[in-house]
Amino acid sequence: MWDEESRAQTPIDFAVGAGVFLLTLAFVIAFAPTLFDPFSVAETASPLVSDRVAAGVAGDLLAASPAEPGVLSPACTVAFFESDAALGSDADCHPAVAESPATHFGIDGDVQVVIHAPDERNPSTSVSNLSITTRHGQFDVEPNRTTADPADAAAEDVTVSQRLVSIDGTQYRLTVWVW
Repeated sequence: MWDEESRAQTPIDFAVGAGVFLLTLAFVIAFAPTLFDPFSVAETASPLVSDRVAAGVAGDLLAASPAEPGVLSPACTVAFFESDAALGSDADCHPAVAESPATHFGIDGDVQVVIHAPDERNPSTSVSNLSITTRHGQFDVEPNRTTADPADAAAEDVTVSQRLVSIDGTQYRLTVWVW
């Protein structure tokens, strides 16, 4: 005997279920590759890479204190831009302060780090020297550290990240280019 409670699946029920399943499958296939983008190695520079370098330099490598990222230690800043490991160890800076930024952050491309005035228009090519006073003396530093000639970057994809920083109460802009 046939009753309403025990009927079989109708073609309409099957079509709706199969349609929902296919739409879900299409969505997963379309968006699954983008889930792994932050972890994949791209042939071009990624904004994530330049942002990681800018955050690492301003918040860890040159920071006067972990509690105040963006407030740079004058001595660590000099040690970074002069690649002076002896000054870095005397000033109790991060152990990798004199290391190349590309090596320290594990980047296989080229990196340029510049500290400049906040309103400077073209800081990658016209870097002005900073006079930085530390407890180890007075230093005139060209705040530009690069692993390659910035002119070579014109033919490649370049990503840029910036942070506002201060050295001895004076505000500057830290800019990182990765290509």
